[in-house]
Amino acid sequence: MSIYGVEDYLARAKAYIELGNENALRHACLELRFSLESIVYQRLRQIGDKLPRSVYKSWQPQKALKLLLSFEPRADQDVTLDICLETVDGAPSGNWQHIGDYKMFSVKWLNKSYNKLGKFLHLTSLSQDDSPPQINANDLQEIFDEIERVSTASLVLSMNSISALACTVCKSDMYVSLSQIEEGSVVECYKDTCGAKHNIVNLDEDRFTADRIGFKSVPCINCGKVFSIEDVKHGELKACWNCGQIHVVRWGYSTWPIPKKSAVEG
Repeated sequence: MSIYGVEDYLARAKAYIELGNENALRHACLELRFSLESIVYQRLRQIGDKLPRSVYKSWQPQKALKLLLSFEPRADQDVTLDICLETVDGAPSGNWQHIGDYKMFSVKWLNKSYNKLGKFLHLTSLSQDDSPPQINANDLQEIFDEIERVSTASLVLSMNSISALACTVCKSDMYVSLSQIEEGSVVECYKDTCGAKHNIVNLDEDRFTADRIGFKSVPCINCGKVFSIEDVKHGELKACWNCGQIHVVRWGYSTWPIPKKSAVEG
């Protein structure tokens, strides 16, 4: 069995693709999605206890792999690992020993393929009635081939150091890797109702901090807690992460629906 254990999913997907009828191809889509999810989630778990599973357990693979890449920028690139046990003057000398191969999908390919498979697992939407998406066995075979390639990996590599810090807006835990600290990355709060962005500032070898310089926050009109609006466009609605009060942002902000003036106020 491979390190990802997706042989059964792939075997069923292959059989369905070979049958070629629409019903069989829809079943193949499901098996291929299971394969993608299994590989990505197993890879993410290699980060270990530093990142609680509660952070990503409900995420789809595309979002999970993007999180992984934020910690390990080369996590979606194939790697061959060889070692040389002998050195001369600090340089490798002698025979190299092959340890194994790490393989992973690119985020771009995963996003495209996962969404393509998903189109055929639901009823056609009303907007697609006139031209419903067509299942193509050749497209599914290409997706199958890439999953099979990644499934032949003999190594799962994870090299990172992850630290926890509190979101300055909602106080939920956020997590940053050593590479993010060194590069001064921008990270977002994982809380879906918050999503506040932070600049990671490397102070010295052992210390870092996070600030929101350049990002915008406003107090909730209902509860007074601050919430972020840097990604909110003019006229969009934004709910307070604390009390759920909805606000409309129009180069200013107010509760939604907008309160009507009383007769006394004119």
